[in-house]
Amino acid sequence: MQMIFQRDSIAPATRPQPRRGTFALEPVEALPRLSEGIKRLAARSLEANPFFLPEFLEPAIRGLGKKAVRLAVFSDRDDLHFFAPVVVGSGQVLGGRSFSVWAHPYAPLGAPFIDRESAPQVTDSLIAHMRTTGRGLLAVPHLPLKGPAAEALRAAAKRSGFSMVAERQMRPILYPDMAAGIGEFDKMVNQKRRRELDRQMRRLCEVGAVSFMSAKTASEIENAFGMFIALEASGWKGRRGTALARKQSVLDFSRTAVAQLAQSGNAMIDVLRLGDRPIAALIRFDQGGLSIPWKVAFDEEYAAYSPGKQLMCDETRRWLADPTIERVDPVCEEDNPLMAPLWPDREPYGTLLISSGRWGVAARWRAGVTTAKAFGKANLKQLLARSGARRKKPTAKDE
Repeated sequence: MQMIFQRDSIAPATRPQPRRGTFALEPVEALPRLSEGIKRLAARSLEANPFFLPEFLEPAIRGLGKKAVRLAVFSDRDDLHFFAPVVVGSGQVLGGRSFSVWAHPYAPLGAPFIDRESAPQVTDSLIAHMRTTGRGLLAVPHLPLKGPAAEALRAAAKRSGFSMVAERQMRPILYPDMAAGIGEFDKMVNQKRRRELDRQMRRLCEVGAVSFMSAKTASEIENAFGMFIALEASGWKGRRGTALARKQSVLDFSRTAVAQLAQSGNAMIDVLRLGDRPIAALIRFDQGGLSIPWKVAFDEEYAAYSPGKQLMCDETRRWLADPTIERVDPVCEEDNPLMAPLWPDREPYGTLLISSGRWGVAARWRAGVTTAKAFGKANLKQLLARSGARRKKPTAKDE
């Protein structure tokens, strides 16, 4: 993956009045106490991120064994205005201590919860906290660079710090709110590919009765999750050792996270069946107008009919017709063989680096240090690897 740096402007700007409150790094044991506040903040956050909801975060921390995780919070009168799990680093990187929003292969989305009603004050307070605690750098990995969270963080850095973008990449993205309903699907997929998918579906219907099932209740989710695990383990992910069932702690974390998110209405499992046999399954998370198709698995015995693509086509039509969904992020790479052919739109993502000092990093740029190598690529990679921010190329989701 090519390391790309992009410098943001550091021109002076009007500074909002700092918000009265406290920034703190809480231990993970504080999550139950903070849980309700996090949920309230998520409902009014600039951006949605189901991976940072307590229902997903708690089993992820427990199952993945991330001992260095802390909970970054900004509280004011017992209410939260900022939240993100972070990993703290103590090494000297770019002249000071560092920390990073925690993103990992099972949750490659780093957008923190920022109160939309007080975003400028909260982000200014974040940089002030970095200064007073001597933390020179904050890394926010897998961040939608054109989203409101990135804009708020950049604006704060413009007022009192410095920001850059590293490891810029593109992801397929779907904007149902901008589409002309379900009929938009025929415009998105080229005619040749659409005809081939239709032909495969007709052939599949000749084999047996084809049906789609959506699991939402606790018992339905438990049953559908078992179907998904069996499909995934029997395929190429099982052979490669990347299936959820490859490790008991990962399996337990994912089962608990999906079940808990389903209880709060934030997780569903959709299954494509041939007769009574499941041949494809999709786990998806919904929160705040964002839908994430998290994991897809299919029965390789029916690969000639592209069951994973058929299921994703059906899901796409649903998203296009759902007025509550504003965007769909598959959290995958740009050339993903399942998503890329279906969705033509792309969105830039990257690791946003926020420095608490205006001149410490800027002076390096002024001296002409503009390449990753001269900037200290080895040090940055060490930081990103230690913090979990370094991008690991995701695996393809389907055939």
